[in-house]
Amino acid sequence: MNAQQIEDLHMKFSRTTAEVFSMSEWNNLLCSGKRLRIKYGVDVTAPYLHIGHAANLWMMRLLQDHGHKVIFLIGDFTTQIGDPTGKSRTRPVILQEEIERNTLEFIEQAKMVLRFDNPELLEVRRNSEWFGNMAIGEFLKLLSMVTHARLISRDMFQKRLTDEDDIYMHEMVYPLLQGYDSFALQSDVTIIGSDQLFNEMMGRFYQERFGQTPQVILTLFPF
Repeated sequence: MNAQQIEDLHMKFSRTTAEVFSMSEWNNLLCSGKRLRIKYGVDVTAPYLHIGHAANLWMMRLLQDHGHKVIFLIGDFTTQIGDPTGKSRTRPVILQEEIERNTLEFIEQAKMVLRFDNPELLEVRRNSEWFGNMAIGEFLKLLSMVTHARLISRDMFQKRLTDEDDIYMHEMVYPLLQGYDSFALQSDVTIIGSDQLFNEMMGRFYQERFGQTPQVILTLFPF
């Protein structure tokens, strides 16, 4: 992208972008001439898009129009756990059959915005590809890199402690799983709601620990 294209992109993104981690890294990526890998991860807990999804999708479509590639990650494994973000109670388990139905409907709706017609611009992946067969030793290695203090510092967990509500272990490790997705996909950039920042910062953490360049994170204003 040339300087004018980058300036135009910044102007369009500024309407919905709250924060960038970090702006200098983002500018370096846009100037690099590299086809960027844009991680778009969704847990398919429901079969429909909401306005927050739509804002993400249109920003990604703009990047596709400049030749960059969206990696549409279906969290079929992590959907079975459920992201505890913003939840005061543990999410119920979703059956695999429902996950598959939701996935198909979600993709059909995403096609209204994203370009699915060119494999150079979009790739669909599932995180069961790496988590479904991950050895327990490898999983424990991921856990050993992160302290309990770091995980429990998350604001939603602090609120549960204050309210004397339970926190289950599978909820605590969810940010690690979402973070590892970024490493598995070699993500260059992700566009998320601000409520997902803690999880995606774990992505930067794992990428750095495993020798990758950490992804740039763009957070959106809440809708």
